[in-house]
Amino acid sequence: MTDKIICVTPNAALDRTLVVPDFAVGHISRIKGGVVVPGGKGLNMTRAVKILGGDALSMGLLGGHTGRMVAAMAQEAGYEAEWTWFDGETRTCTIIADANGVSTVINESGQVASADWRALVDDVCGVAESQSVSAICFCGSVPEGAPADAPADAIERLKALGKRVWIDSSGRALSNAIAARPFAIKVNAEELAAAMQFDAQRRRELIDAATALLNDGIQIVVASLGAEGALLFAKDVYLKATPPRIQPVDPIASGDCLHAGIVTALARGERYDEAIRSGVAAGAVNALYAGGARFAYSHYMEILSETRVENLSRQAPNKFTNS
Repeated sequence: MTDKIICVTPNAALDRTLVVPDFAVGHISRIKGGVVVPGGKGLNMTRAVKILGGDALSMGLLGGHTGRMVAAMAQEAGYEAEWTWFDGETRTCTIIADANGVSTVINESGQVASADWRALVDDVCGVAESQSVSAICFCGSVPEGAPADAPADAIERLKALGKRVWIDSSGRALSNAIAARPFAIKVNAEELAAAMQFDAQRRRELIDAATALLNDGIQIVVASLGAEGALLFAKDVYLKATPPRIQPVDPIASGDCLHAGIVTALARGERYDEAIRSGVAAGAVNALYAGGARFAYSHYMEILSETRVENLSRQAPNKFTNS
């Protein structure tokens, strides 16, 4: 059995996904129903890790009636979880997917107190100390009201415990995380470009940004390229994985499935090339299903067999020195 993967959702949600083929603003549509699941990037990742055969533990902040619904649904689905409860209401998010696989997302921001965030960090550190853990993944946005330096405070405490922390976030939370030098970051190219102020469309600038992060002490940088796949950078490693062409149904949570595929593969002791191939295949197959991380394992294996990995390290021989 692999070590546990802790999937932390600081800003959990109840996600309702509606597939509306004729969706248009101001138009009345009638559909048979929607998909309602416990949401937030860490919960999406938990579902994907479970499908891929990994051992995941969900953690995060929950509150109110909606929070109790999220906890109950996670329990019914068989997810192992330890929640930090706060005096408030867990947010609700609505995803509308049209006939072309384009999704419109309406996210509530989430609101907690600073003490709630500190309680979450205490709980995560407590679990990390008491269990054999391969990775602790902080996934998604930080709710309003959290301390200004979040999640850097969590990263620093977990690093002091000798734990490997992965970050998937954006905006100020990502900038704070980068400053705290986690073990790894998994973001899309646009999020990394915004945090490090470069042009996401220029591959050389992306390579230089990844190199700077590696030289600053971060061990792995994964940059998602959407339908084009993803890049993985580590010391002396520069890989690109590309999925087969698909017609997406709902791409929401594909980045979370990418994250899950990589971390689950690494927890099994697989090489970087197999890890990025697993992640990209999981992200691609997810886009063929509505609801976020609800794909069939057999379908994932089909996509995995069609996902290719290129070793691009020789194209940048002066990079990735970690000096």
